[in-house]
Amino acid sequence: MTLFRDINREAAPPWFRRLAPILHAALSLLVRRDWDEFPALPKTGPAILVFNHLSSFDAVVVADYVLYHGRYPYFLAKASLFNVPVLKHLMRAIDQIPVYRGTGQAGDALAEAKHRLAQGKVVVIFMEGTTCRDPKLWPFAAKTGAARLAIDTGVPVIPVGQWGVSTLCPDNAGPQRAPEPVPRPWVHFRGGRPVDLSAFGRDATDRAAVRGATTTILDALVHQAELARGKKAPPQRWNPDTQSYVDPADAIW
Repeated sequence: MTLFRDINREAAPPWFRRLAPILHAALSLLVRRDWDEFPALPKTGPAILVFNHLSSFDAVVVADYVLYHGRYPYFLAKASLFNVPVLKHLMRAIDQIPVYRGTGQAGDALAEAKHRLAQGKVVVIFMEGTTCRDPKLWPFAAKTGAARLAIDTGVPVIPVGQWGVSTLCPDNAGPQRAPEPVPRPWVHFRGGRPVDLSAFGRDATDRAAVRGATTTILDALVHQAELARGKKAPPQRWNPDTQSYVDPADAIW
């Protein structure tokens, strides 16, 4: 196993450094890892990582993947997690970013993410904004936050497809299944190259540009999910608002 101290050199909250090896060891008891080398992840400097969101357990395995590729991840996480006993102290100790959905503070998360990027940190966004609603578990209709942040800052967006954790914690919107922890499930990660968003300019208030960039990022994320899953995705995306599959250009909610 690669030693955590040998690969993570950037400054981070002390609890982050302490907990990372413990997390890695604990996960080894629960899952088997099929990771790529993730060469696109910069060794230093800012990056926006977008992942598909399969399970409420995703953040744990995603953090492990990013940490053991050499960077500390800062997640945009729903604010309710910061109210859960014990967890709220952990979230603050490792300096994660709360998202106050549906409130006047909703924009604060992107402002804070922009600040972290200016500090050269890695920000992680689950592009769909919630756990998977597609009955077939493919990346579905996306939120625009990652595109707005990328257009506003010029920081590269790197898509990472994942597959497998929903076997351990199957809480998607489809029929609830029992977890299958035995045998230990494989978790597969495939990191892509930075998405070319140069065609969309640098005006994050341009709604057409933001929608176009969102579609482009989501398409790249679907491709990485295909690689992680070893299977071709359907040509359309699930829209939870309409409860139907729609053209990719309309897969924004």
